[in-house]
Amino acid sequence: MKKIIFFGTADKSHVLLVLGRLLTELNRKVLLVDSTMTQSVQGYLPHATPGSAIQEFEGMDVAYGYINGRQLEQGLTQPITATDYDIMLLDTDHTEFVAGKEVSNYEKRVWCWDGKRNSLLRNEELLVRLCLHEATTPLMFYRMLSPALMGTLSEWRLDTRTRQLQWEETEFRFLLDERDVAVDLDNQHHSRIQLRGLSGAYKQNLLTMLQQLCECDSKAARKAWSSVRKRNRMW
Repeated sequence: MKKIIFFGTADKSHVLLVLGRLLTELNRKVLLVDSTMTQSVQGYLPHATPGSAIQEFEGMDVAYGYINGRQLEQGLTQPITATDYDIMLLDTDHTEFVAGKEVSNYEKRVWCWDGKRNSLLRNEELLVRLCLHEATTPLMFYRMLSPALMGTLSEWRLDTRTRQLQWEETEFRFLLDERDVAVDLDNQHHSRIQLRGLSGAYKQNLLTMLQQLCECDSKAARKAWSSVRKRNRMW
């Protein structure tokens, strides 16, 4: 099972749900885990329940309310093995689910923030709590900024304690676009993942994610997007 982790305070639920939906279109068995403090993925599910649960949604399994891996294992009908899922997408903004020494077990790592100074400070604190600055070899991370504004943004200057991190050349910048916000809200209220109306920049970021994080070629990525976009499920 390929494991991809998304760290940080930015709201990334819609991005991960779209990514998961595209992966299911590629016949991948997907487990999406929201282990954040806000549990915002529940806002998209048709029958979210209080506490923790695992629900099927848009062809993938979505888990929420689990603070650590042991809780998730107990919530599943059987322990996670390499044959249960093809890909696990983990969204977290704390250190309970994954300890610093376990971060390297994730094949791909994405550091996410929303451009706010306080969010940046919280992200830096999380890096230190994970003890990534003590890693014997540098860890590679992708960077994701959502929402991103047009124009220049001050370079993200990390504390010297986190110098053991290295950044992939590819960055994911989701520009603040009212079209994407409208589709996001519409998907929440209709409990679905509909791609119609999303901006070209949003689409390109997701296709790049498919290729960079999930080892998908560009032709297959475009085909999956086109196929999902043509579907118009209504509940």
